[in-house]
Amino acid sequence: MKRFAFIMRLKDNSVIEEYERLHKDIGEEVLEAHSRAGFRNYSIYRYGLDLFAYFESEDPEGCFIRIAQEPIMKEWWAKTNPLMETDGNKPRFIPIPEVFHMD
Repeated sequence: MKRFAFIMRLKDNSVIEEYERLHKDIGEEVLEAHSRAGFRNYSIYRYGLDLFAYFESEDPEGCFIRIAQEPIMKEWWAKTNPLMETDGNKPRFIPIPEVFHMD
C-alpha cells in the first residue's frame, strides 16, 4: 500500500463553515465512490484555508482518474468547488512528497 498526501485550498474564510458542514454530512454514495476508486484510510485536515489530505492506495495516481469518472462526484464537486480553488471541474491539488515515515 502506498501513502499519498496533497494540499488543497479554500477560497476564503467565509466558506470554512460550509466546507466542514458538507464533510460532516457527506453522503454514503460519495464514500462508496472513493472506495471503488481505490482510496483507503483517507483524511482531510484544515489549517486556516489550507487543506491537507492523506490517503493510502495500491495506485494513488489512478485513484484520481477513477474518482473523476464516478457520476456522484459531479454532484459533490458542484457543492464543494465553489468553496475551493479549482482546476476546471475538480479541486486544485498539489502533491506533497513524503520526507519521513514510521510504522
